[in-house]
Amino acid sequence: MWITTARYFKTALEPNYYKMKKLLILSLGLFCATNSFSQSKKKAKSEIEYVSLGPTIGIGHSWLSNLDHQSIKPSGHLGISFIYSRFEHWGWGADLVASHEGFRVELPNDVMASVDPTYIRLTPKAYYFFGDYGDKCRPKLFAGPSLAYKVQEDHYYDGDRIGDNRTFPWDTKNVFDDIDMGIMIGGGLNMRLAKSLWLNLDGSYYHGLVDVTDNDQRNRNLRFNVGLMFGL
Repeated sequence: MWITTARYFKTALEPNYYKMKKLLILSLGLFCATNSFSQSKKKAKSEIEYVSLGPTIGIGHSWLSNLDHQSIKPSGHLGISFIYSRFEHWGWGADLVASHEGFRVELPNDVMASVDPTYIRLTPKAYYFFGDYGDKCRPKLFAGPSLAYKVQEDHYYDGDRIGDNRTFPWDTKNVFDDIDMGIMIGGGLNMRLAKSLWLNLDGSYYHGLVDVTDNDQRNRNLRFNVGLMFGL
């Protein structure tokens, strides 16, 4: 009787037993696959470098507001850039550069004169990045305040640099004040060249907010910037 009863339960439960066995194996396989994917994702995320630092150089055109008869004035800067992008689309950073600015103006008798102040300029920035982590090319927008201190000022008259022994068209040897403040906006592309190495191509516009000549004139410039950023 007991043997018959055991055989009956075995026969009745055998289909469910195999179903449970298959379900258990499937569940274990799914868990292992999910865990493996999660670990791979965490590993890939841990390899993302949120901090980058590198040199930057820019060329462009600078001018003054409220000044007539100006012409193209080549300008440029050289320095370092820093970016921290802990979030996929947002980042913060700063540029610290030696910035060559000023203006060039046409005087009577077709004489050209220019004033070239050199600033140490600090520009904190907020970035918005398009695309996703891992993309080889990521467009971006940025904006931020800019503060500068003048370290040198050169004067040129008809292409020649003017020293202390020549008279300059303006009344003072220092046309520009020492401090300048404004805002900078721009956009560009970050392109991956190799692991931990990015090429930055940016275009920017600077809009000065303070009078830098005591004649209600403010700095302006347009720049194209190239930089290399190394992941840290």
